[in-house]
Amino acid sequence: MELQDAWQALEKRSVAVFALSYDSVEVLAAFAEKRGITYPLLSDEGSHTIRAAGLLNEEHLVEQHAFYGIQTRDEQRGVAYPGTFVLDEAGVVTAKYFEQSYRVRPTARIFEEFATGVARPDPSPDVAQASRQGLEVRAWTDAPTYRPYQQVRLHVEMRLAPETHVFASPVPDGYTALSFEVDPLDGLTIGTPELPTPQPFSIAGLQDRFMVYEDTVRTTIPLLFTSNLGSTGITLRVHAQICTPLVCFPPNATRVDVTLNGLDLIRD
Repeated sequence: MELQDAWQALEKRSVAVFALSYDSVEVLAAFAEKRGITYPLLSDEGSHTIRAAGLLNEEHLVEQHAFYGIQTRDEQRGVAYPGTFVLDEAGVVTAKYFEQSYRVRPTARIFEEFATGVARPDPSPDVAQASRQGLEVRAWTDAPTYRPYQQVRLHVEMRLAPETHVFASPVPDGYTALSFEVDPLDGLTIGTPELPTPQPFSIAGLQDRFMVYEDTVRTTIPLLFTSNLGSTGITLRVHAQICTPLVCFPPNATRVDVTLNGLDLIRD
């Protein structure tokens, strides 16, 4: 369904979308009719193309199923590794994306970025925000919904007041570095945010040199739900110490809450 959502946006950019599966033509036709799939579904019955591309999961499926507490059935052996290939107009593969787990699936927005090679930092309509002590924090996800084992990205944008900065890690004793924390939830795996490169900063009269962030800081935090938790609140805390060239204020935490609605897995 995520690929169907992505297809509607990609078609406007003249990007063709198709999916390849080991299922028969009849099975794919029934699936497309039931789920409203309008992009081409290609049948590779017998997995000839899948095998030629080296995508057949012949060794690790039982191990992966065991991790999720699932017993492997005979008809499931040798299924393909799910992945995304990007081809240019000449049919040459220019990029490919795969996950370690066969269960993890990208969102529609991630599919768009795969295909175009352009990240979309623009926020969704559902932006949560909070401000404190010259610091404004906005947070949003790729979509307002999630399914179990679907990639979910929490986008964070932090804006600092003019002539202020926050410290990057590591910092000397007595100072607090910028950090992002998502409150833990049962059934939620939280990834590590990737921060931009900080800038050097020095204070007149001090030998210490610091690395700091100024103006706007953007990052994404990977999230993965392992079950449908229903309507779920994601609590983000941004820990920072705001400083001007002359004074540093006490460290504080700015809290932002983002709500996501859970959807069930599509099992057919």
